[in-house]
Amino acid sequence: MITRAKHKTLTIKGSARLIAVSDIHGHLDRFKALLRKVHYNPLEDYLVIIGDFVEKGDQVLETIHYLMYLSQFPKCIILLGNCEWALDALLHIPELAIEIPRYLKRVSANGLIRTLYHEGHYDDGHETMLGMQKQMVQKVAQEFAFIESLPVTLNVNNKLIFVHAGLENRDNYKECGLSSYLEMQRFLEMGHPFKQTVVVGHLPTSNYDPAHICNDIIIDEKKRIIAIDGGTGVKMISQLNALIIHFENGQRRYEKENVMPLPTMRVRCDVAGDPGPDHKIAFPHYEVEMIHEGEQFSQCYQEDTSALLMIKNEFLYERNGQLYCLDDYCDHQMTLHKGDLVKVAGIYGDYAYVSFHQEVGWVKLDFLEGAEHGKEEKN
Repeated sequence: MITRAKHKTLTIKGSARLIAVSDIHGHLDRFKALLRKVHYNPLEDYLVIIGDFVEKGDQVLETIHYLMYLSQFPKCIILLGNCEWALDALLHIPELAIEIPRYLKRVSANGLIRTLYHEGHYDDGHETMLGMQKQMVQKVAQEFAFIESLPVTLNVNNKLIFVHAGLENRDNYKECGLSSYLEMQRFLEMGHPFKQTVVVGHLPTSNYDPAHICNDIIIDEKKRIIAIDGGTGVKMISQLNALIIHFENGQRRYEKENVMPLPTMRVRCDVAGDPGPDHKIAFPHYEVEMIHEGEQFSQCYQEDTSALLMIKNEFLYERNGQLYCLDDYCDHQMTLHKGDLVKVAGIYGDYAYVSFHQEVGWVKLDFLEGAEHGKEEKN
């Protein structure tokens, strides 16, 4: 079981390329597509996975096995994330056995625990919670031996520190608490005192933007922080990011790449959007108050942000007498031009929720035509 933080250092000499990816969340096809897009060569390129490669997706075991394979290459380093840490505890601490059914109720439809639960036919009640836990961990003993061997930080040339969530404000970054390395919230806003640039995942970068939905990599040179989580497995509109670091003559150069496997549609004519201000619903401000219910969009008020916005009715839901909006949501009415290709996150009534050039918003379905399905590539 994971009880302490392990740290790793790496020295890169001469010219080299390092590819960093975080928060794969069981989306192996998307991960492989990204590696192909950046032309990853395991014999030549360094590859750093910054944790959270399990849960949320439906290829969790396959992802673990693929990373176990990649880890055989000396230039591949895989770090621990909070999702791996949580699963390790859930399967190894006897007192947490009773939490497994509750865990399944509050997580999405996919993930390793759910796969093991269905394979063992535990829903018929033939096994105790503790017996179920023991049987589950036996089935994935090899996979969790691999997970438990992973470090939490990687220091490259004493210039870069890779860690899943963040670092505490301490004299020595190796003295932080395990939960801080793996679970710290909003590290980009908090900053850090270290001379190295810190590269993190954990929190989708869109959460840092109060007005727009954009999960591109954020490079903050002043704070010496790079955030790369593109929201895969968490956000409706998400991407899997690759931060490519070129080491050349003692200098570093950054490059960004991503995959966003959504179907595309073509704009059939010029579209004039709403010139008014755009509004966004984002973590943690989901609660809204209905002002006026419309046929397709309803006017709502978000008290914490003082935002009055139009929310597509399909994005509203009620729980315990309170009205909420799904995360992430933007009420932007898109301005588009004939021939533009937009990525379509979903079609709701007479409107499509689309992404185009780092903008997300709504366009009438009548203004779109055709579809090119952006299916994730498979190997």
